Amino acid sequence: MKITALPVSLAIVALISGCASSTVGFRGQIGTPGTAMSFQETHESDAAMLEQTAALEALMRDIVRSSTVKHAAIGAAMGCGIFVLATANASGCIRAATAGGVVGAVSGNLAGKREVARRMELVSPNELVRGIRSSNEKLDQITTNLPQLLSRQEKTVATLAQRRSLGELSQGEYSAQVASIRTRRAELAEALTLSSKQAKLAQNNLADAAAHGQTGLEWHIRAIEQLEREALSARSTISLL
Repeated sequence: MKITALPVSLAIVALISGCASSTVGFRGQIGTPGTAMSFQETHESDAAMLEQTAALEALMRDIVRSSTVKHAAIGAAMGCGIFVLATANASGCIRAATAGGVVGAVSGNLAGKREVARRMELVSPNELVRGIRSSNEKLDQITTNLPQLLSRQEKTVATLAQRRSLGELSQGEYSAQVASIRTRRAELAEALTLSSKQAKLAQNNLADAAAHGQTGLEWHIRAIEQLEREALSARSTISLL
C-alpha cells in the first residue's frame, strides 16, 4: 500500500502545483487591468464605434441625395407647362427642354402653368422618411455606446500612466498607445462632425424644394434638424485627451 500511495500523493501534489501555476499565468494574461487582452478589447470597441459613425455618415449622405432638387428637370417641366398634362408629347417636351432647346421658346406661357410644376414631387418624402428613420436608429446606438467607450478609453489611459510610473512601460510605449487612442477619438469626432454637416445640407436642400413649391416637408426638415443637433451633441462629448 505504501509503495502505491507515494506516487499517488506525489501526483496529487504535482497536479495542484500545476493548476496553481496555470491559474497565475491565466490571471496575468487577461485578469489584470491594463494587460494586452484588455487593451485588445478597448481597440475592438473603438473599431465597432468607428463602424457605427461611418455608417451614420453614409446614411446622412443618402439623405442629402434624396433631398437634392434637380433644377434642370424643374426648369424643363415649367417650360413645357401645360403640355405635361395635356399632350401626348409631354415626355419629349421635357427631354428637349432639359437639353436647353425649349425653355426659352415657351417662357411666355409660364404664368398660367407654374402651378403645374409646383405640383411635381421635387424630392421623395417616402425615401427621406426611410433615411431619417435609419439614421435615427444608428444615432441612438452611437449615443448609447459612446459614453461607455469614452470611459473605457480614459481608464485605459490611466492604467497606462500607472504602468509607466511602475516601470512596466517606457515613455515611448506609453506615448504610442495614448496617441493611438487619441487618433481613434479624432476619427470619431470627425465622422460625427461630417454627419452634422450633411444634415445641414439636407435641410438647405429641402428648403430649396419648398421654395420651388413642394409642400409637406415640414416634418422632414424638423427631423433632420434634430439629427444635426444630436450629432453635434455626441461630438461635443469627445475630448482629444
